[in-house]
Amino acid sequence: MNEITFEQAWSYGGTLMWVLAGFSVFALAIVLFLWLVHARWFFLPQALKKIAKAKDPQAEGSRIARKAYEAVDWLSDIAAIAPLVGLLGTVLGMFKAFGGIASDVAAGAKPVVLAQGVSQAIVTTILGLAVAIPALVAHAFLRRRAAKRVAELEEAVEEILGGGVK
Repeated sequence: MNEITFEQAWSYGGTLMWVLAGFSVFALAIVLFLWLVHARWFFLPQALKKIAKAKDPQAEGSRIARKAYEAVDWLSDIAAIAPLVGLLGTVLGMFKAFGGIASDVAAGAKPVVLAQGVSQAIVTTILGLAVAIPALVAHAFLRRRAAKRVAELEEAVEEILGGGVK
């Protein structure tokens, strides 16, 4: 049984592989960025500094919380779009396969024509899922982390406004 190389798989997938690779890099950049900015040692001091300077601390706190969640939602968008790009590759690959068979029917419909289209379909589907699944897992983790940081921020603000007495 012949193993398919990465280079072969990439070439079978066509242009959509670059789109999916771009989503992958973008998702990784978001994860690394949010890992840093949602770290307790970074998030709380920065947020408290902004709230302390704000004319309306409650509105500023709400804005900070909204931004924390919105940044995480980019991962959800990637997790939703990547499989659709993979599905587009599946449809294009099947179109290529059956279009090749239809145009080559007089010549006996060579299996290689079908195999190339099916390869594109499979490879783009796999990469679409390979991008979407980790993005969705990271979204779930980082959304919970953002919620925890927002709750910690609320507690810190209450403690400051209440004079530290509960």
